[in-house]
Amino acid sequence: MFFILLLLPGCGSGGEKKPAKEQQQLSQQDMARIQQDIKQAEKIFNALPTPLESAMLIKSAGAPFDRKYLNPIENAKLYTTTRSMALNLGIYTCDLSFASLYDQTQLIIDYMNAAKKMADGLGILDAINQETISTLEQNINNKEAIMETISETFLNSNSYLADN
Repeated sequence: MFFILLLLPGCGSGGEKKPAKEQQQLSQQDMARIQQDIKQAEKIFNALPTPLESAMLIKSAGAPFDRKYLNPIENAKLYTTTRSMALNLGIYTCDLSFASLYDQTQLIIDYMNAAKKMADGLGILDAINQETISTLEQNINNKEAIMETISETFLNSNSYLADN
């Protein structure tokens, strides 16, 4: 019985309580690690190609245009959370770029409208406004102007999302 009483103090919560100062120090170490992880993630994110660059890579690899690879425009109504709208804003912008490189005139307009719907849902009213869509429609046969509009739209959206 005496032997059991000697063992009981060793059966605690499984670890020692660290002094408050040591816990605070550990917390600062964790914060430093988190900051380092954030910087690493930013490097990776900044190294990712833009939607237009992605589409250009796909085309330069010799891939033919196939609408089945695009996110259906009808899906836009399914995205209701901030996260899903932000993600699909990027996807629709990439699809828009892909359609523009393959001269898919109607799809360019359709995907710009889908991207606008995502931007509106996110409160990025200036990223894709009616003027942007009008510019796109007026320059529908000018591939360079279309790509410039798409790039500008992406950069505006990305900048807004990064700041907020």
